[in-house]
Amino acid sequence: MSIRRTEIQKLKTGQYIMVEEEPCQIKSTERSKSGKHGHAKVRVVCIGIFDNNKRSLTIPSGHMVEVPEIIKGNAQINFIEDTLINIMDLESYESLDVLWPSDEGLVSKLKDLQKNPAKLSSAQVEYWQIAGKTLMNRVIVS
Repeated sequence: MSIRRTEIQKLKTGQYIMVEEEPCQIKSTERSKSGKHGHAKVRVVCIGIFDNNKRSLTIPSGHMVEVPEIIKGNAQINFIEDTLINIMDLESYESLDVLWPSDEGLVSKLKDLQKNPAKLSSAQVEYWQIAGKTLMNRVIVS
C-alpha cells in the first residue's frame, strides 16, 4: 500500500485522498478565509472509490493529508466466477482476484464474456491498485 502525504490546500477536484482509511475521489473543494485568530479552512466533499459513500471533511489549510498512489496496469482475464474475477497482469504475470465492478456497462461486458468463453482469450482489462485493493476500470474486447 503506497501512500504519500501532501497539503490539503494543494488538492483539486478529481484528485484522490484517503478518508477514514478509504480511497476517495474529490468532487469539490471550498476555501474559507481565515478569521481574526484562526486559520483558513478547506472543506472537501469526496466519494469513496470502492463503496461509493459520500464523505465530507473540513481541515485547516496547512495540514497534511494522505494521498493514495494509483498503480495502473493491463491484464488478461483467466476466469470469471459468480463472486470474483481472476486476472493476470501482462507485465509481471501476477494473478489477482478482483470483485465484480459496480458499473453496469462493465458488468454486461463481463457477463457476455462469461457466456462466450471463446472471446475470453482475446479480452483484456485495465485495472488500478489503490491502497491494497484492486479496481477494474475497463474491459477491452477485440
